[in-house]
Amino acid sequence: METVLVHIALIAYAAGTGAFLTWLVRPGPRWAKAGRWLLLAGVVVHFASFAAGAGVAGLGLGAGSWKGGQLFSLLAALTVAGYLLLDWRGGVPIAGVFVAPLTVAVMVPAHLVGSSEHEVAPQLWNSGTLFFHVATSALGTSALALAFGLSALYLASERQAKSRRPGRIFARLTSLESIDRTGYRLAVWGFVFLSIAIGTGSLVSNASTGSPLPVAPKQAFAVLAWALLASMIEARLVAGWRGRRIALLVVVGFVLLAGAYAGLLSASPAMRGALALGVWP
Repeated sequence: METVLVHIALIAYAAGTGAFLTWLVRPGPRWAKAGRWLLLAGVVVHFASFAAGAGVAGLGLGAGSWKGGQLFSLLAALTVAGYLLLDWRGGVPIAGVFVAPLTVAVMVPAHLVGSSEHEVAPQLWNSGTLFFHVATSALGTSALALAFGLSALYLASERQAKSRRPGRIFARLTSLESIDRTGYRLAVWGFVFLSIAIGTGSLVSNASTGSPLPVAPKQAFAVLAWALLASMIEARLVAGWRGRRIALLVVVGFVLLAGAYAGLLSASPAMRGALALGVWP
């Protein structure tokens, strides 16, 4: 049942991608509206699949293992949900042109390509700290994924704005200032959740390995991303940075965070004495 629901969600996401790309080429409110409804239907079914099979949502509350596909599936669902909330509040359908294809690109390998199973240390099977760690990590990554998309959109649109013949993306924008402001707010929320995730991840690591600060590439990438985002916030508040420089920092910060996930998935499939997740992300 869980697999069937995930495949239905993937079909809805793919159809939503088609609607948004059509809207980009042939302007018309019906295509953007269709894209929103298809993504909404997809994310509802997607979350229903988690409820049916527990999946990553249950990690830390009785789960003894996890798979990389489940991890990215959860991130995809939260990112789509975040986009729909963002679009409902601010009306930024152009972001759907980036979010919908990205979701499909993440979901296809997550559920159509097999992934190895990673075991969770027995002492953490019913850990509320691990569950909170997973939740804040997922929320923070999803917020930063949206901030990354808006920052990339800002950089591309700024380039088009300076040219004599702006492209289709620029023609669909509300304003660069609005994209800059929304992207920054999302990055701040991502930084807050990432801070909590790193703190709780240290507690999880201490419970599973006895070391609160394990040294591994994935932890290093996460800390570097956190430090860069902290510098970005300070530059915005103190030095008054706006626009291109903030967008570049957000893009680099998200790329560093992606490096943390790459390290997470490269961990040994079986680690009974230590938690494969470590400090996630």
